[in-house]
Amino acid sequence: MLPLRFAMRHASLFLPALLPPALLLAAPPALAQEGTGTRLTSLEVRAGRDALTNGAAPWQEQAIALRYRHSARTGVGVAAERLERFGMEDRRLVADWSTAVARWLTVGAEGEVSATHRVAARQGGAAFVHLAIPAGWGIDLRGMARSYDSATVQGATASLEKYWGSQMASYSVSPVRMAGHPVATTQRARVTRYLGARGSLSVMASAGREVETLSAAGPLVAPVRAVGVWGVLPVSPHLSLTYAADVSRHEGLFTRRHASLGVRIDSR
Repeated sequence: MLPLRFAMRHASLFLPALLPPALLLAAPPALAQEGTGTRLTSLEVRAGRDALTNGAAPWQEQAIALRYRHSARTGVGVAAERLERFGMEDRRLVADWSTAVARWLTVGAEGEVSATHRVAARQGGAAFVHLAIPAGWGIDLRGMARSYDSATVQGATASLEKYWGSQMASYSVSPVRMAGHPVATTQRARVTRYLGARGSLSVMASAGREVETLSAAGPLVAPVRAVGVWGVLPVSPHLSLTYAADVSRHEGLFTRRHASLGVRIDSR
C-alpha cells in the first residue's frame, strides 16, 4: 500500500514544517496501483486562526486549493492563500507537482510567490525525492529556499518512514539556515492512521529551533516546541472535512494556538 500512503502523505512540500496540510488527498485502497483508474480532481476551501498569548491580534488564513491526481503518485496542484499577521495582509500562490519515475522512486517540486510579501516570502521553491524500500520503509529527502524582504532562508529535511497495515510513522530532521545566523535544526515525530478509503488522522510532536515569521520585521530564529493533530473526515462519497489544531511554544516570544477547518470536494 505504499503508493497509496505516499499520495496521502505528500500533498504539499512547504507544509508543514508544522501544520496544516493544504491538500491531503486520499486514494481508495483499490486505487493504490499506478494507472488512469486513480485519476481524481479535488477542490478544497479552508480557513484558519491562530491565537497568540502576547496580546497581539490573532493571525488568520484562508485558502482555496485545486488538485488533479493522474495516479497515486503523479499529480499537480495550485492554491491561492490569504494571510493576515501583525495587522498586515498578504496573498500567496503555491503550485506543486509530483511524478513517479520508477516503482520505487517519486520526485516532485513546489513553488510559491507573493506579490505583496509583507509577512510571506517574496518567492520560494522546494524539491523532493522519495524512495520506497522493502518491508514498508520509505526515505524522503527534500530541500527548500525562500526569499523574504529581510532575509533568505534555505533548508533541508530528511525523513525515515515506516508503513504497516493502516498506519504510518515517521521521524524527520530539518536543518534550516537564515542568512547571517547559525543553522537551526528541528526534530519531528509523526504517526498517522488511515481510516477507511479516504479518511486519516495524524498526530505530531516537534522540538528544536525553527525559522518563522514571528514578528512584523520578518522571519526570526527561535526555539520551538509543538504538538498537533490533523486529519480528513469523509462525510459523503464526494465530500470530506479537513481539520487541524496545534499548539506551538516559541520561547521568549509567545505561545501560538492554531485551528483550521476545511471542506474538500472530490470528483470520485
